[in-house]
Amino acid sequence: MNAFQITELLSAWNKKTAMNQHSETISLLANLILDCIHREYPNQIRHSLSSDDDLAPPRELHPAFFGSYDWHSAVHGHWSLARVARVTPDETLRQRCFAALDASLTSDKIEGELSYFRKRPYFEMPYGIAWLLLLSAELQAIGNTGTRWLSAMKPLSALCIENGEGYLKRLSQPVRSGQHDQSAFALGLMLDASRILQAEAFEAALIATALRLYERDHSAALHFEPSNHDFLSPALGASDLMRRILSRDHFADWLTKLLPQVPTNPHQEWFPPVHCSDPSDGHLSHRIGLNLSRSWMLTAIGNALGTEDPRTPCLLTTADQHRNEGLTSIDPQHYAGAHWLGTFGIYLLTGGSELPSG
Repeated sequence: MNAFQITELLSAWNKKTAMNQHSETISLLANLILDCIHREYPNQIRHSLSSDDDLAPPRELHPAFFGSYDWHSAVHGHWSLARVARVTPDETLRQRCFAALDASLTSDKIEGELSYFRKRPYFEMPYGIAWLLLLSAELQAIGNTGTRWLSAMKPLSALCIENGEGYLKRLSQPVRSGQHDQSAFALGLMLDASRILQAEAFEAALIATALRLYERDHSAALHFEPSNHDFLSPALGASDLMRRILSRDHFADWLTKLLPQVPTNPHQEWFPPVHCSDPSDGHLSHRIGLNLSRSWMLTAIGNALGTEDPRTPCLLTTADQHRNEGLTSIDPQHYAGAHWLGTFGIYLLTGGSELPSG
């Protein structure tokens, strides 16, 4: 499928029945991920060396998660395949997803990942680790079919929870970037995963940390967003985290303090989508992902406020604008974005971490 065809299909979002479009688009994005999930090169390695003995190709450093250009993209690519396998009505696609998971999530390969983490406990903290925990949560949600993969993943997930607790203790201030080190986004995914995995102590630590870091936030400077290479919004990331924790009334008051500029007029232009000038550029393609992540965050924030809140229509309208811009900008010809944007699209279209029924 070429770039024109993908754009035509994604542009039809509002022209077909919701169910058909949902299924077709998810299948399209899943195929992008399947094409790269075990593609070793090109590869960008974040790897600390202590000696020549630490030199190795990606498949040896990371036996389970060596594809998709970098470790975190491989991890969230596997999350995407687990999610798609659970929700797709396409049995052929489901079996292809299962086969990819079978190839990666074996006890021997996860033991190789464990060996790496034992030497480097804060590798890919917090972004990649948040996705890894969400992957385990999704495997649990699959049910009996996911039991073998979940069992293989369990030691690695346990170590990552332990390392995550250490990360929270050292996080004296929030990281308000628009990229991988943003703390609010990672805490949100970790919180969702901890609830699904019933990791109560970790969940409590995440809630306490979120309140400590973000409960007193106010007057976010949206006019400073985005930085040129952002794929996450700092202000919306904090809001998307806090809507998971606060009661509806408390969250509504908190959001008023953080974003007093949200319009109550649903027709007022506000917070427009961004444009990616070059999807072949690895940094600039982040802007496509920014539209997608803004869309799911705006949707979740609006839903958390509820239909009675006058800000909700504008939030949801703005979410639709970002969704359409983001989805129609995904170009499979450019690996810079194709290796990861499928995950962001699938996360958006399947309800994020809310675990919709299959």
